[in-house]
Amino acid sequence: MRIIVMSDSHGDFSRVRQIFEDNPGADHFIHLGDGAKDFEEAGWLYPDTVRNGVRGNCDFGSGSQLPKEGLLELEGARIYFTHGDLWRVKHGLDEIWRAGREREANVVLYGHTHRAMAEYRDGIWLINPGSVRDSSYTPAGYLALDIGPAGIVPVLRKF
Repeated sequence: MRIIVMSDSHGDFSRVRQIFEDNPGADHFIHLGDGAKDFEEAGWLYPDTVRNGVRGNCDFGSGSQLPKEGLLELEGARIYFTHGDLWRVKHGLDEIWRAGREREANVVLYGHTHRAMAEYRDGIWLINPGSVRDSSYTPAGYLALDIGPAGIVPVLRKF
């Protein structure tokens, strides 16, 4: 199973659309907030895709009705996903790691920092796909998360 994860598009609908177009065989798409409307609008263009998303701190005036967090079970993986602001990820990952542990997740997906990273900590993958837009921290990118016989394999992709 391939899950495509993106975050922090901040109005860059063209990049969100490009991610959908570049991954036609993906089984699932997730957006981690701060661009919830970009993701919702892409859903109109790709109605046959399976999508989940959350709102970020910059989505407050967008009219998005997406939740602030979500939990999925896919192919034996329990995936907790949120924007990251609820767990103060700009100040460290301990809080979001504990949130994942409380939800019995083995994958925690978050955005907010615009910094792409994947860390395995005590049985939980903590993964940030970075920002769909270029930032001063990291080049634009997203995540391809493969779940299969090899286990959980995160691949951070750049544009």
